[in-house]
Amino acid sequence: MRSVLVASTLVGALSALSTAPAPLRPTAPPRISPIVAASEFAAKHTSSVLGSLQPTLDMVEISYLDRNAQIVATLGPASQSKEMIERLIAAGVNVFRLNASHRRGGQFEEIVPIIRNAAAAANRKVAILGDIQGPKFRCSLTVDDEPVPIAANERVQLGLCVDDNDLTRPGRIALSPTVEQTALMRGLQPGMKLLLDDGFMEIVVESIKSTTEATCSVVVPGTLKSRKGINVPELQIDCSALTSKDREDAAYLVHIEPPIDYIALSFVQRKEDIQELIDLMDDEGIPQEKRPAIIPKIEKPAALRNIDEILAISDGIMVARGDLGVELGLQRVPFAQKFLIRKANAAGKFVITATQMMESMIENAVPTRAEVSDVANAVFDGTDAVMLSGESAMGVDPVNTVHWMGRVIAEAENHSEDVWPNF
Repeated sequence: MRSVLVASTLVGALSALSTAPAPLRPTAPPRISPIVAASEFAAKHTSSVLGSLQPTLDMVEISYLDRNAQIVATLGPASQSKEMIERLIAAGVNVFRLNASHRRGGQFEEIVPIIRNAAAAANRKVAILGDIQGPKFRCSLTVDDEPVPIAANERVQLGLCVDDNDLTRPGRIALSPTVEQTALMRGLQPGMKLLLDDGFMEIVVESIKSTTEATCSVVVPGTLKSRKGINVPELQIDCSALTSKDREDAAYLVHIEPPIDYIALSFVQRKEDIQELIDLMDDEGIPQEKRPAIIPKIEKPAALRNIDEILAISDGIMVARGDLGVELGLQRVPFAQKFLIRKANAAGKFVITATQMMESMIENAVPTRAEVSDVANAVFDGTDAVMLSGESAMGVDPVNTVHWMGRVIAEAENHSEDVWPNF
């Protein structure tokens, strides 16, 4: 009897629960995956079978010399001896870059024959590129060569040095009154930003006091050292692309015998900058068959705007990602690289991709994964050459770096049937 009563009570309780309104519960938001499975770019991929996958899985080793894209190597203290030049040629260097901004009297006259003779002995075609500096803007020396602190929101005076004692110091950034820096000051407008020391600091023009003086406010603070660089991205500077030193260097380079193959022209903004170099070769009486090909270095926003006219008068271009990254913004460099390579490809002109391609190998024996991807992606973009700067000029093992770059290029080119510029 007791068990029947308990059962009846339990059934009644359950029945009451079933008819009572359910308690309110918070509604769970729909689950959203933080990673979308198909991006806008992914949708552009084709569905074709990747035919070159098997060699990757088989880990087939491709010779670092079995490639089309070329390697440009900058010569410097670590690489300019006869022995090192011979080893670098054997490792696969196709073009040696001579940086005219650091040349000493008689240096290139010694190096050029070494390159020519070593290439002939190796039965290899090796070219020579002379690189002239262009109008680089820098602050003056600091007082006692001591770093100058620049505080956030501080007002600083920017101006041309009035005498030898007018140096960069707290509250003032001084510039030597060169033709180029005088043009820079003359072109400033309120609101323009100036980037100091490769973009580590930023100031903005508040007001113009005269054609030689401006008041600026500090946006990104830091510590400014002697002779650090200044970039003005928004200013197309009204001055020649060839400084007096550049003219001297260019005249020297075009008279080298046997002739060098290329001249790279820095900080080009428009076609007239390249015409100046052509005119200089005319004035020097250099016959057409002995003239080096002209390679403008694209490192200013103005050059991007004027790229069609620049390509029309040039033999090729260099994607110079160092100053381009400072002036344009680092995040915009990858697209600018693809854009410039595509433009050069379409115009039938060669293109060199440069700057920090294997930067870690200045000190390390193996490149980073990001550097390997960078070199390979430049090849996938359609570049004709990739360049080593400090890696070969002052790195611990330039030959090993060239081997690595060659291996990456060869492997990338092995997938040319599957990967192409989709832009």
